[in-house]
Parts: sequence; C-alpha cells; structure tokens
Amino acid sequence: MDNEGAPAHRRQQQRAIETRTALLDTATAAFSAKGFDGISIRQLEELAGVKRGLVAYHFSDKDHLWRAVVDRLFGELAQEFVARIEALVDIAPEEAARGMVRAFVRYSAAHPELNRLMMQESMSDSWRVGYIVDQHIRPLLDNLAGIMPEAADRIWGSADPHRYYTFIGASAFVFTAEQECRRLFGRSPLEDDFVERHADFVVALLLGN
Repeated sequence: MDNEGAPAHRRQQQRAIETRTALLDTATAAFSAKGFDGISIRQLEELAGVKRGLVAYHFSDKDHLWRAVVDRLFGELAQEFVARIEALVDIAPEEAARGMVRAFVRYSAAHPELNRLMMQESMSDSWRVGYIVDQHIRPLLDNLAGIMPEAADRIWGSADPHRYYTFIGASAFVFTAEQECRRLFGRSPLEDDFVERHADFVVALLLGN
C-alpha cells in the first residue's frame, strides 16, 4: 500500500513545487513592474494560472510572498555574483575591483527585475525598504568588504552614497530601461556584446583605464 502511494505522493510534491515556482516567477515580474501595491493576490493567482487560495496556502499572505521573491532574488545574487567575487580574492585589489564591477554588470543584465523592484520600493519609505536594506543589502556589502576590503573601497568607498549609487546606477540602469534603449538607440541592452561593452565602460568610468 505504501509503495502504491509513493508515486502519487511524489506527483503531489512536484505539483506543489511547480505551483510555488509559478507564483514566485509571476510575483517577481509583477512586483518589479507594478510595485507591491500595484497588483492583488487574486491577479497574481490568475496570472500564474493557479487556483484561488494558493498564495495563502504556500506563502500565508502577500507580505510573505513578497519576502520570498526578494529572498530568492538576493539569494541568486549571492550565488552568481558573490561566487565570482570569491574567485578574485588572490589577485591585486585594482584587478579585483574591475572583476567585481564586471560581475555586477553581467548579473544586472541577466536579472534586470532586481533593480526594477528596487526602484519601485525606493520611491517611498516602508517596511519593505527596511527589509531589503537590513536583511540583504547591508549584509551583502559587509560580506564583500570583508572578502576584498580594498577592492570594495575602490568601488563604493567607505559608506560614500555618491560613489555607491554611481556604481549601482551605471551598472544596472540601462538594463532596467531596456525598452527605452531599444527605441532610442535601436539596440537591445541584453545582447551579449552590449553587456560586455557596457562592463568595459563602467570599469573605465569608476576605476579608470
């Protein structure tokens, strides 16, 4: 009896994973495009193609779904960006700084929804801004400064907001403004050669040739 029930249980688990992933993917796109208040739970469930009530089942409520979206985005940033940074530990600080900038530009091109969500949330003060800063951004910056203090100081300085936002804006904004770039310059900023050229430009801007 147990053996007969095992395949059905596995199918049920797989459906639950697929539903949770669909909700996270849909919410990521929606929150980054419309903001937290711009879409309802019912709309999210409809866009994800799932039954009513499944946001509550998997995430309790909209607040917890938003937290799960942010946690996943920054988890991917840690895996893809920080992992590359750790490989630069043993090289000269100047070259490490260049590698750090390039890695962030490439990540921003691959995941423009992170910066879009940040722009949505940063337009007003809320518990969500506090969550992002306290749970993710500050620990990430502290971690990078601990791994490569001299390289980090070259890029955003010692808590210098001007240098920090120059780094973030120069690295990520063009990918956030993808459709404007297409219409204005006839180029997709997501093309590989564009991304690499942009990385070269940001390195030169921040660190010199």
